[in-house]
Amino acid sequence: MNVTKEYEIKTMVSLNSIMVDGTGMCGACRVTVGGETRFVCVDGPEFDGHQVDFEEQLMRSRKYKSEEQHALTKESCGCGGGGKCHG
Repeated sequence: MNVTKEYEIKTMVSLNSIMVDGTGMCGACRVTVGGETRFVCVDGPEFDGHQVDFEEQLMRSRKYKSEEQHALTKESCGCGGGGKCHG
């Protein structure tokens, strides 16, 4: 991102955040762009890459990592979470 900014190359990014309701009401897809709060589901998903607060975006995307991993594990074993393999 710094290279394109240095050379003043317009850089658009498409953010793939968690979206719960698709209306912006839940706030799960909230991102800061140019110092203002935006919602990926309503205002995006494409934004000016030079304006996105990627530190905040990465922090928010990691928030539910363990829950996502648990859900993926349940799906991959085929027991649907009701089996003994998930405790």
